[in-house]
Amino acid sequence: MTDLKLCKDCKWYKKNLLEHLLTFGGDRFDTCHNPVLSRNLVTGKSNGGHFCDIMRKTYGGCGKEGKYWEARK
Repeated sequence: MTDLKLCKDCKWYKKNLLEHLLTFGGDRFDTCHNPVLSRNLVTGKSNGGHFCDIMRKTYGGCGKEGKYWEARK
């Protein structure tokens, strides 16, 4: 069996509590705050988080394999 790298188990994952409460457990607006993915490479400023589902689906993000995934401590 392969180990799945789930966003909810990642160090950089942040749950959107308001959306979770209002939609009875929704996760569509949960965000990834990995500094590699959420920083402006020109200025170095944080862009805030990006939606986890988009980061896992698009080129340049974690992808299906979770290449920027880090275990939560």
